[in-house]
Amino acid sequence: MPTLNRTTGDATTIAVIALAVRLPAFFAPQPLSFDDGQFAMSVIAMRHGGVPFREVFSSQGPLFLPIAWLGDLFTFQRLDSPRTAAVLSGVALAVLAFLIAGRLSSRSGARLAGFLVALSGSVLWTTGPLTSDGIAAAITAAAGLAALAYVRAPSARRAILIGVLAGAALAVKSLLVLPGLLAAGLWVLGRRRWRDITLVPLVAGVVVVLLSLPWGLARVYDQYVRYHTDAIADRPFAANASKLTKTLFERDAPLLAAAAVALLATLALLLRRRSGAPTNMVAPAVSPIPSWYPLAVWFFASLAVILTESPMWRNHVAHVAVPLALLVGVACARRRIAVAAAIAAVLLAPISVVHLTELLRPKDYAGADAIRQQLLADLPRGALVISDTSGDVWRAGRRVPDEFVDVSILRITSPTPSLRLTEQHIVTAAARPDVCAVVRWSHLRFQNFPNLGPRLRAAGYHTAYADRGSPRVVWIKQDCRPGARADPKSAAAAPGRSPG
Repeated sequence: MPTLNRTTGDATTIAVIALAVRLPAFFAPQPLSFDDGQFAMSVIAMRHGGVPFREVFSSQGPLFLPIAWLGDLFTFQRLDSPRTAAVLSGVALAVLAFLIAGRLSSRSGARLAGFLVALSGSVLWTTGPLTSDGIAAAITAAAGLAALAYVRAPSARRAILIGVLAGAALAVKSLLVLPGLLAAGLWVLGRRRWRDITLVPLVAGVVVVLLSLPWGLARVYDQYVRYHTDAIADRPFAANASKLTKTLFERDAPLLAAAAVALLATLALLLRRRSGAPTNMVAPAVSPIPSWYPLAVWFFASLAVILTESPMWRNHVAHVAVPLALLVGVACARRRIAVAAAIAAVLLAPISVVHLTELLRPKDYAGADAIRQQLLADLPRGALVISDTSGDVWRAGRRVPDEFVDVSILRITSPTPSLRLTEQHIVTAAARPDVCAVVRWSHLRFQNFPNLGPRLRAAGYHTAYADRGSPRVVWIKQDCRPGARADPKSAAAAPGRSPG
């Protein structure tokens, strides 16, 4: 019982700290990234009856938006509520890291791993703003913890649970969760119960299919799989390595410092083993393979995915930070080593804090951005806005048409007609009576449509704001009727939508 009480107390402390550092991001007045705004607007579209993969274009797995919608519902569908699932996944991920390390290391090592994940800048960037990466990482960690429980007491029921969690992770984020699921599979494989080994991938596959069926398998394939495979482009290994290194240094300098101490401790342990001196290491779990081996596979497989991924985004580095923190926790099983690693992490913390100011002390709108926000807020209640920064429409308390929640450059450049967003789609939707404004603010997205302005003016829009020397323009419709219903023909013409 004392051990259980200590575990509960440690887990609670880690959870509280993880929540505290994410609250500023939860209440941030601006979208913290393009994905944060895009996915938040998708959740808001679901509030009003939009269905993922049908009315709401969905570039992530079939389980992601339903989880985000549940988080939104949990906090009463307020302005900031779409970020709830991301924040809670960050708290859960930190606690799960602590519990996983607790199975493989000492209490000191487990606490160190939990705190490193709770305070990781890479993880914070995916579990403060709304992203699929943080939610997927938390479910993957849950599968890993279930696999460790299976190692100690194997059963078909636990194998099925691992399969369910693995399927759920794949239904949120596919490629990037595979290294963590591989680690879970290695723990299961170590017990050599062939029926259970077969059950895990079988159940996972069934779960993915079942979670996809409500939205339509063809639509899920097009928007979740084909959309990303179409976007694959050449990206040199060196460029990915440079981005990975820079991201880890800027966002996870404390984790790198702790990892350096852990590496030195591991080298010292190897030297002691060669000399025959006792090591006093924590006994591994019952398994033919070393307890840390799946963690090492998780880490190095994640590195391989990140370094060869195309395109690679900085948010994906979180999938490397989690197994690295777990390896540090296992290597720092002895209290003195854990304390040394923690001190090293604290000494380098200012580097990451400087680069995390945008999350820890979010700023409000200013300048031209503030003018745009006021123009959107002054629109009639219920007005819809088409914008190439849909997150700003969310923060102004307005909505975009469901099919325009995702206006990423990948949609604009997609070679697949059913996925591609064109100038004609925007002009057609802008003619709807409930669409009252169109915003071009990005240098990447609507800037690709040179005739958009003249065509909107011909459709009854006037220029309410234009920033000289930049593409930033706000067009507002003279005759705007938010309560009127849209023409079904114009809605059916939108990309990403199909009947049924």
